[in-house]
Amino acid sequence: MIVRVLGSAAGGGVPQWNCNCVNCAAARRGDAPPRSQSSFAISADGDAWWLINVSPDVAGQIEAFPPLQPRERRGTPIAGMLLTDANVDHLGGLAVLRQSHPRGFEIYSSEIVRTIATAQPAFAAFGRAPHRWNTVLTEPFALDGGALRVTPLPVPGLTPGFAGRDQTRGAVLAFHVESSAGGGSILFAPVFAAIDPELAAAIDAADVVLLDGSFWSEDEMRDAGLGDKTARGLGHLPLDGVSGSLTAIAGRRNRRIFVHLNNSNPVLDPASPQARAVLAAGAEVAFDGMEILRL
Repeated sequence: MIVRVLGSAAGGGVPQWNCNCVNCAAARRGDAPPRSQSSFAISADGDAWWLINVSPDVAGQIEAFPPLQPRERRGTPIAGMLLTDANVDHLGGLAVLRQSHPRGFEIYSSEIVRTIATAQPAFAAFGRAPHRWNTVLTEPFALDGGALRVTPLPVPGLTPGFAGRDQTRGAVLAFHVESSAGGGSILFAPVFAAIDPELAAAIDAADVVLLDGSFWSEDEMRDAGLGDKTARGLGHLPLDGVSGSLTAIAGRRNRRIFVHLNNSNPVLDPASPQARAVLAAGAEVAFDGMEILRL
């Protein structure tokens, strides 16, 4: 199984087009690497590929990773997508992939995510043939004829702001993926509002976990002068604090990587005390192009 981080940032990326915060300014100067919006690619064999979320930056991410590029005059090695939620930074790329594709894509999401997505004109065509949109919640399913086994897990979270920010079961899923050939498993959990017992058990069960690292602190955006929204108000558990995700994952022996990083997050600066705290906890901060598994 091969797993690659296509994009490591939250909505808007880094630098964000309308922001000149410390992190965005550093990326523009070339003092920090730019980051595209959150997405991952997985493959059992390096031939067929699956996207975990489809970033609005998907075209650039494909060009940055040759295995995702077409191998004939028209076509794609991308077999389909698994969507954790209906936020635009996680499904906006469907509009980019709207061009004719004779065999269509296989798509997996919860029912509520499918309903929200296909109600938008830009994404509605993906709810019809030749595409096949499968709704899942807790039942395991197979990809590539069983080469990859996927177990979805509803996690605490909210529907997107344009859909009311409701606490609805299935608004956010995590995906546990393992290869039928053995050799490791990975949990994709780039968005969650809390670590409940089920998510905690899933974190313990995986060899590698990709975790929501959107915000360091609850009031981070306010403190940076970037708005009045809080981390939990946006459906994200911050890293810091006694109830934060960094404390919750402390002491585990598996590999833990924070993804979906907001442009306001101080961990983006590797010299910051926050970034050092992540490393001291035995965790990592993802970056675009990071290869996580090759098993």
